[in-house]
Amino acid sequence: MRRYIILLVLVLIFASPAYPAETAYLGIIPFYAPEKIWNLYSPLIEYLNRTTGITWELKLYHNHDATIDAICKGDISIALFGPVPFTRAQDKCGVKPLLVALSGDGRPYYRSILITGDLSVNSLGDLKGREFGFFQGSTAAYVLPRKMLEDEGITMDMIKPVFLKGQDKIMDALLKHEIAAAGVKESLFEKFRGEGTKVLRISKPVPNFVFCASPGIDRGIESRFVQALLKVRPLSRPADKKTVQGWDDEVRNGFIPAPETYSGEALMLLDLFRKYEK
Repeated sequence: MRRYIILLVLVLIFASPAYPAETAYLGIIPFYAPEKIWNLYSPLIEYLNRTTGITWELKLYHNHDATIDAICKGDISIALFGPVPFTRAQDKCGVKPLLVALSGDGRPYYRSILITGDLSVNSLGDLKGREFGFFQGSTAAYVLPRKMLEDEGITMDMIKPVFLKGQDKIMDALLKHEIAAAGVKESLFEKFRGEGTKVLRISKPVPNFVFCASPGIDRGIESRFVQALLKVRPLSRPADKKTVQGWDDEVRNGFIPAPETYSGEALMLLDLFRKYEK
């Protein structure tokens, strides 16, 4: 009997846990300054650490290209991208879309809003010769604003482009009247609604932010990540709404599995990005 008990203890000590001890890295496309992203996404990391059996850590990069390189090299397992950075990463190394973030209305789409803080600007035509803020490479703050301006017949040589390092920097510049107008993601505009800004133009809906996986990701890590986030339904469950209170607005409404149409819809935006990067 004693020998049996000792053997049982040894089995319990050396048996593999239900979830092996692992570390996985999560990247966030830098649509804000790194320190702000760190503060906004640390609560999500804490949730993943509690629910997946994996140790998750944030890895942040200063620009889109570095984040895309990191997921292609496998330095990060999963990244949150806007549709244009996603298609660039998919084109480069075949990243896989996993989960699409939902907007506050429960749809996997968002819009770019062209706004101004200058009371003398009442139309896009009034922007000629004025400072317009961009965040290079961003869907909401570069590609879609360029498209909306172009549709109005306004080219880059008709305005004074000002390139800033994040959508939060764009809002700061607008509120300080350092630029006349800019485009930002709809959720960011809603935070500042009524603070001296007004809408000039709204884009058509485009695919929302997406969590995607590195081509070489461990499938167990991928599966546990997806399962953990699909369990959270803050738009329909009060308890889950409390869970996500500290999460960034971009990810606090829940997720759906990326539909098969996601890559194709996002690809149309990549064509615009390439056009404007020439």
